[in-house]
Amino acid sequence: MLSLEEKRKVFEAFVDLKEKPISNERINYIYSVSLQKRNILARELHPSGNGYVLGKYLPEAVVKSNGYNVDARGWISIKNFTKDDLINVIQEAMRSMSGKTSRTEVQKADENASHKPLIESNTQPENVQPSDDLVRSCLYNWLGYGNLNGHIWFIGIEEGGAEIWRSKTKTLIESLNLRSQFDLSMEFTNVWEELYDIPLTTFKGPNVWRYQAAFLLEYEELNSSPEDINQYIFRSKKFGSKSSNHFICEMMPLPKPSKDSIEEYKFLWNSLKGYYDEVEANRFVLIRNNLLNSEAKIIVSYDQTLTKSMLNYFSDVTSKLIDWQYNHEQYTLYRINLSLSKEVYFLTTHFFGNGRISYDGIKNAAKRIKELVE
Repeated sequence: MLSLEEKRKVFEAFVDLKEKPISNERINYIYSVSLQKRNILARELHPSGNGYVLGKYLPEAVVKSNGYNVDARGWISIKNFTKDDLINVIQEAMRSMSGKTSRTEVQKADENASHKPLIESNTQPENVQPSDDLVRSCLYNWLGYGNLNGHIWFIGIEEGGAEIWRSKTKTLIESLNLRSQFDLSMEFTNVWEELYDIPLTTFKGPNVWRYQAAFLLEYEELNSSPEDINQYIFRSKKFGSKSSNHFICEMMPLPKPSKDSIEEYKFLWNSLKGYYDEVEANRFVLIRNNLLNSEAKIIVSYDQTLTKSMLNYFSDVTSKLIDWQYNHEQYTLYRINLSLSKEVYFLTTHFFGNGRISYDGIKNAAKRIKELVE
């Protein structure tokens, strides 16, 4: 019988499996790109030798040819499996969870080798849509990146889903499977570079992140040259970190290639308005509750649509303080009284990018607000 550590080495050789410790020294393994309802491929591995691999989706022919005993719950005990038996059942389970029913030749490697993933990125047929349950599991579990308790919050309307449409490292279903397991706050670098397999340095030019970094550096009275901004985001990787002083919040949760599109989710909502009517108010409640329980002092909105929604939602408790122009750029600062004891400043700006705003304008705004807040 293989020891727990020997079994773990076999599982760790499969790059698409993520180890998740649970109670009583037990371990689960998650197959995040599963196209089936379940994404736990193996569960309850224990020093005693116990452990199970999901057999629920295996074709009958595979079960018979390998002599697997699939219990009434759909699991196969791997307590007495050899190393080769364990590699084989993991491969078969991954095939079945990724919708593949025929055996393919997959090179077996020793415990120190990396197995080739059994589902290639972005090979999912375009006409396959995610399930209702999968989409809905992504609506309220995640808010954004960084420190929920940070003093500065940036709020954008939504992510563009670069992992799906720009860099094409994930299909929509793969991305949603990952997103469904997100916590309220995620580490920015971890999500993009490890989960989405997108090096941050592939994002060239003056994108939103660089303007956000410029604001943060100026607010902290640090150097904010282009080189300092690159260092902050790409090398020291402080941007969107849970140990940072800021949080990068996304108002709407689902990735879309365009904020005006709803095509990918038309099986759930007939229109973009339908999506917003159902989800927006609930997201605002989630945002408000987390702001109330945080040390947030400043919220920065750089999207016109979001700004209107924010001012409408908080209209009864919002007062305008000051507005100003920096060259052609318009800035307005409000105060939002979230409760009798909690208020935040709300800064609205032009969009961060596309020539709509300047680094100098952003830095000037950070200085002004710092003076007011402190």
